[in-house]
Amino acid sequence: MATELILIRHGNAVRVNGDYYHAPLTSIGQEQAAQTGEYFNVPQNHLDGFYSSPLRRAQETAHIIGAKIGQNAVLRSGVQEVRLNELPWLVIFEILSITDPVEDYLDARAGGPIRWPIEGRVSKVLLDIVARHPDQRVAVVAHAGVISATLSWYLPEKRWRWWRTTVSNCSLTRFRVEGNRAELLAVNDNQHLSPVVSTTQPPTKTVEIAKEAHPVEKALEFDKGSN
Repeated sequence: MATELILIRHGNAVRVNGDYYHAPLTSIGQEQAAQTGEYFNVPQNHLDGFYSSPLRRAQETAHIIGAKIGQNAVLRSGVQEVRLNELPWLVIFEILSITDPVEDYLDARAGGPIRWPIEGRVSKVLLDIVARHPDQRVAVVAHAGVISATLSWYLPEKRWRWWRTTVSNCSLTRFRVEGNRAELLAVNDNQHLSPVVSTTQPPTKTVEIAKEAHPVEKALEFDKGSN
């Protein structure tokens, strides 16, 4: 039975003394979350499950959405942003992903349990969420790096493109998931947001460094190959 899985990037947030870990939403971020909640507060977009990263900017986004739809988000610690101690391994593993044995490993584990920085913990949570909601629609408020990691896990042949992509604040990335197979329905969908509040905020420094491990030329090569 298929599950529609929706990843929502948190709303626009402001660093406090350079700290993004405890960053609260800006007024624009609050409005983005409110408009996202209004989008889900109609019968055809009803959520059967609602989850969030425990980081402040994600929790605040989820709280505003939840107030609109009458649901409280369940916090899941595995979907927070890329951690500093994960970064060196992530860079090394992503560079190695161009080799044939590693490519075979990633292809064989697409949509299933995997040993990989960030993707390992994110996939564990998402597998559990999808299993709890067969034939339902669920949403997870998360982060830019988490969304790149999820796209790379489900669709590893384009991982260079996914890590080079930064989705907009409160954008929707949708999958139709059945077992270990996922169909990508939309990436960075922000049509539910009014243009005046649409923003694409740079991610954390850890994610920016991870992006640098994926050359632009390689991402473009994958894009050309998919046309």
